[in-house]
Amino acid sequence: MAIKSIVPSVLTKNFEELERKVRILENLTDVIQIDIMDNELVPNISVKVDEIKNLVTKSKLEMHLMVKRPSEYIETFAEMGAARAIFHIECSEDAFETINNIRKLNMAPGIAINPPTSIEKIQPFLNIVDIVLVMGVNPGFQGQSFIPETLDKVRAIKAIKNDTIIEVDGGVNPETGPDLVKAGVDILNVGSYLFNGKSVEDSWEQMQKIIREN
Repeated sequence: MAIKSIVPSVLTKNFEELERKVRILENLTDVIQIDIMDNELVPNISVKVDEIKNLVTKSKLEMHLMVKRPSEYIETFAEMGAARAIFHIECSEDAFETINNIRKLNMAPGIAINPPTSIEKIQPFLNIVDIVLVMGVNPGFQGQSFIPETLDKVRAIKAIKNDTIIEVDGGVNPETGPDLVKAGVDILNVGSYLFNGKSVEDSWEQMQKIIREN
């Protein structure tokens, strides 16, 4: 059984903000997710890849590629030393090929699925990815309300392949966290909740408490 954990995510258009948040988070965790958006797959854009290349951190990086053509990004992130690249089944490229290319570049491949997408779309890939990221909101913006049907999607994936490592991203906070863990989620991805309170450290501890108690 996988050890339950928290992974923080950073979504921003500004490199200085990205670096500031990473400096805070790397003192709390050894894995940080960076959100990458192209304004095509999702209606928002993130820090440019050319800027992200300048990011240095002692934490492992998990790159969440909310982009139409992940092949245009993965080589750069491999060169940065990213540990994992997660792409969306809704992208325009062949999923088998994308998974193989990520693995060839010595990163762990993950596949993400948006709320409207049926799990049948990702079922053929469950045996060949390291992780499945289930979106708890429609991607593109932080601070959205959690979609309750996400819990059903998590349970359905676990019913197909019980040892699938599932990460949920979007609307994760102390209110939704316990139900997610009970549904079978292995990794709680926390973004806006961490930075919207008085203290990132206190918010982080609140999320860790959920893992300990559930």
